[in-house]
Amino acid sequence: MPEAASVSCPVARVDVVALFGGRGFEGKQGVSQIAGLAGENLRKRRRMMGIFDFLKRNKKKVHNTTENGIIGECVSIEPDFPRPFGYKICWYAVKNEDPQSVMDKLGLKVIRESNWKDGLDRTYGSRTCVFVSPQLDDYVLVVGVTPDVDHNVVKKHALSFDEIQYFGTHRVSEYCAYAKFENGKMIRCYCYVGDMGEVTWCEGNMTPEEMRLGFDKFPQRTDELLSDDFDYDNIPDEESILSIAKAWGIDTTFESKTYEKGTGFICQFPA
Repeated sequence: MPEAASVSCPVARVDVVALFGGRGFEGKQGVSQIAGLAGENLRKRRRMMGIFDFLKRNKKKVHNTTENGIIGECVSIEPDFPRPFGYKICWYAVKNEDPQSVMDKLGLKVIRESNWKDGLDRTYGSRTCVFVSPQLDDYVLVVGVTPDVDHNVVKKHALSFDEIQYFGTHRVSEYCAYAKFENGKMIRCYCYVGDMGEVTWCEGNMTPEEMRLGFDKFPQRTDELLSDDFDYDNIPDEESILSIAKAWGIDTTFESKTYEKGTGFICQFPA
């Protein structure tokens, strides 16, 4: 048996004895075999190192696919700061200190724990997926309620909580809505849909926060929009909804207060 040798490779010097357990190779063909085996070994090691590197970078991510494929990607559970939202989306602000209690009372199916970034990303990409936030002051946010939710559904959900607020915006349809319930009783509800030219929901007395924000200029009935002297500068928009959400409880731009890092849950409403 010939003496074990070492083969030079472009990226490393490989010990044949260590790699191949002292197997013998002779002549030019043997050298070619050694080089081929050494190269294959290095390629395998590179692939393994690539896998280890990926797992290291994603060690706090989990993979989950729901029955209807809502998630289907890695979702991070690395705690992060709240992410701003409020445009082209709807949400509840529930006065409750326990996210699990909120999920139970709404009948939500928990799909996956998630941080803010990935949770909100999934809600914007799905009509059946919501993100339930960690506690923020005295509230838990349920983000991703669809804009076409029946107002009777909001009223039904309100029966389960001491206080619940509903907000919604959609730029294309000019959908702007907000509502507040306490102990199941409606305090104030308003909804304007620009592409329909209608005020579709207006109940209760205007709150002090609305008055302070100048919302008394908004049309309270559809027939006001038909008036020749109606000023269409006096209609609600996305910024109006963000303003009333902040005034009633939680500023979803998160510019006025900094909260701790945390995680919430990606959920589904029952079918």
